[in-house]
Amino acid sequence: MLKGHGDDLYRYNSQIDYNFSSNVYYKGCKKLLLEAISNAIQTIENYPSPIARELNVLAADKFNLNSNQFLFTNGAVEAFYLIAQLYKNKRATITSPTFSEYEDACKINQLECCFADREAIEFTNFDSELVFICNPNNPDGKILELDKIQRLLSTHPQTHFIIDEAYIEFSNQVETAVPLINLYTNLTIVRSLTKTFAIPGLRLGYIISNSNFIKEVLTYKMPWSVNSLAIKGGQFIFENYEKLAFDAEALFNETEQFKQQLKKIEWLEIIPGTTSYFLVKLKNRKASSLKNYLIEKHQILIRDATNFTGLQGEYIRLAVQSQTANNKLIKALKEWN
Repeated sequence: MLKGHGDDLYRYNSQIDYNFSSNVYYKGCKKLLLEAISNAIQTIENYPSPIARELNVLAADKFNLNSNQFLFTNGAVEAFYLIAQLYKNKRATITSPTFSEYEDACKINQLECCFADREAIEFTNFDSELVFICNPNNPDGKILELDKIQRLLSTHPQTHFIIDEAYIEFSNQVETAVPLINLYTNLTIVRSLTKTFAIPGLRLGYIISNSNFIKEVLTYKMPWSVNSLAIKGGQFIFENYEKLAFDAEALFNETEQFKQQLKKIEWLEIIPGTTSYFLVKLKNRKASSLKNYLIEKHQILIRDATNFTGLQGEYIRLAVQSQTANNKLIKALKEWN
């Protein structure tokens, strides 16, 4: 973890009452899922299956694909490290600003990294073996339309594109690239179950690709990286996906209301995006100073986003929370001189 993450709640223990730094669904894990995981506690007495293959069948049924087109991982992050290991000593392009773990995974595996402006992605002539694209993007919530992804796949057949769809449920304007999986062998999708279902501590992600690519990645995967509780949780999620998913429309409405309140503060500039998390540019103020002020005076944690490669200026990232938390943050921001 060379760059570090925004949700550093672990640093502050009981100091924080309201956490705006995490993109995980703010209402938390649903009771039904918590109960299912709790009821599976005795499974920790035995080894889990080495590669969590029982989840493949359920995922294949959901996406109408073959079970050998999936690989479940210890969060989406393990997927990126496995893929980077497969391409060790080659070249990767990262569309920025974006999630830092693509760069970290590449550096650890000696890939030569270069960065492409996300705004100009459809005009970029990729000459690397690997390209990482977050869709919708973290930290700004911007999207890349499916027809543009398809053009990239068609015009760069020698380049393998990794599309990170970890936050796809957090936008109502993005289409999944899953329908393209069987059309292009240079496409891999990485997804996460931890954000949508609010189980980041359980660590559960997965890769969707063609069976040959999955077989290659498997040669680098350590056994038992997905623990037995994560497997049981994943099984329950796929069996009850719609029942456990949050009300997306309500979340987007709450986000818009939150943004409108923030726009009234003159030293904040809200960066347009499509998700429940978004970037905010600070005018003549320091993100680090604001973060410290909110922690010390109001027990509020935000994401200092100035360490995202490609961002110029002072930025924070916020994710909509409860109405009470949103109001507390608005009040604290108005009080900061």
